[in-house]
Amino acid sequence: MSFWQPRSLSQLVLVSFFAAIAPLSVTIVFTLQTLGEMADKNREITRTVVEVTRLGQDIQHNVLELERRTRQYLALNDTELADLFELERTRLANQLELLQDRMPSESPDIKGLLGSLARLDLAPVDEFDGAEESVTEALRERGFEYEFSVISEQNKAVAKWLQSSVDQLLKRNTEEADSHIRTLQLQLTLMAAATLALLSLITYWINKPVKDLTQEIHNLGTAGLSHPIEISGPLELQALGSELEWLRKGLHESEQQKELFLRHISHELKTPLSSLREGAELLAEQVTGHLSQQQLEIVEIVRLNGIELQRLIENLLDFNRLRQQVLNLEKIELQSLWQELLGNYSLSLSRKALRLQQRGDEATWVADRYKLKTSLDNLLSNAVNYTPEGGCIDITWHKKDSNLVIDVANSGAPIPYEDADRVFEPFFQSVAQRTGPIKGSGIGLSVARECIEAQGGSLTLAPHDKLSVCFRLICPAH
Repeated sequence: MSFWQPRSLSQLVLVSFFAAIAPLSVTIVFTLQTLGEMADKNREITRTVVEVTRLGQDIQHNVLELERRTRQYLALNDTELADLFELERTRLANQLELLQDRMPSESPDIKGLLGSLARLDLAPVDEFDGAEESVTEALRERGFEYEFSVISEQNKAVAKWLQSSVDQLLKRNTEEADSHIRTLQLQLTLMAAATLALLSLITYWINKPVKDLTQEIHNLGTAGLSHPIEISGPLELQALGSELEWLRKGLHESEQQKELFLRHISHELKTPLSSLREGAELLAEQVTGHLSQQQLEIVEIVRLNGIELQRLIENLLDFNRLRQQVLNLEKIELQSLWQELLGNYSLSLSRKALRLQQRGDEATWVADRYKLKTSLDNLLSNAVNYTPEGGCIDITWHKKDSNLVIDVANSGAPIPYEDADRVFEPFFQSVAQRTGPIKGSGIGLSVARECIEAQGGSLTLAPHDKLSVCFRLICPAH
């Protein structure tokens, strides 16, 4: 099962935008709906409270009015007053029933009050004078005095029940509002979590193809050019991946052609160079006949430059195959190694009148002889070629923290600060002037560093207390 993938960056932007605002929009709609429901409920509660409060006040007033109407009838014995009494009692009963309907809970006091009102009877009374004692007596005889006392108590109970019911109604409304608020808070929390989840997914959609592209570019410089490049995601990035794959194929083809060229040039150059060196050695040994001193010097120049030319050719070949070579560790006599290297530069040292100093406190060291010799040979060649006539070369070595530290310093022109790291890059040539009949290839220091790094060591520029240029080679113990 695969997740949906956006086809283009514009589609990804639109999806990201709507995905980011979707939870917010849902939250806003639901909040507005909830607030609307709460507002409607509050209006309904307010209207109910106002209605029942007015009904309660009207009932209180009408009960008193009914009692007054009764006393008037008994005092005047007027049938019209009896009709008004019946109308007011009916209206009061309707108000009590309406009040009961408007409230959520039933009240026994309302039922009792309705029963008491139903028992009131204003039948015609005999003639009597209008004295207060006569009215009171008539009320007493018919039980009205007692009934109205009961009605008064029931009326007070209804008023008390009404107040309690209104308080409960308002309290319940407040609790419902608090419950809605808690629900909104929970929903806001869930929507915030959903938004973060969507943003994380969107971030993954955006970053994954970019990270893949970055990784593929990194692999071009580290893992080599043989691995094909595949970029998924929006069409624009896929197109960029295709262009990068096209570039990789071109570079891979160029790399293969370069390796093929180096293999061919190795054979083509080494064969005549071997013959040239062999002839120079035979002339130097005077196998063909006696040579004068001047002739021997010329032969020595040919021989040494043949050695230098062979070193340059081997540097070009080693530059591509050093990383694939396996270490061949052996015990090396350091003084003997230096003498072997210096023997190749004796004529150059003499011709330029260079002063050479060498000293060390370690006699032997375990390392890959070929790689260590190649590194030191390139450092020595660099020192000889860049040191001016009459200059000084200082070679020292010592053991420090289980490492062999070799310093090769010379009195040549200082390396500019901006070139301090670049001098180890392949084919880079510093502004310093090189002397000698053969121009450098610019990979000697790069090969020297690769040879020592293949053994776990390092090659850097280091300060020297007397000379202007110093290369420090650190070879670990094996």
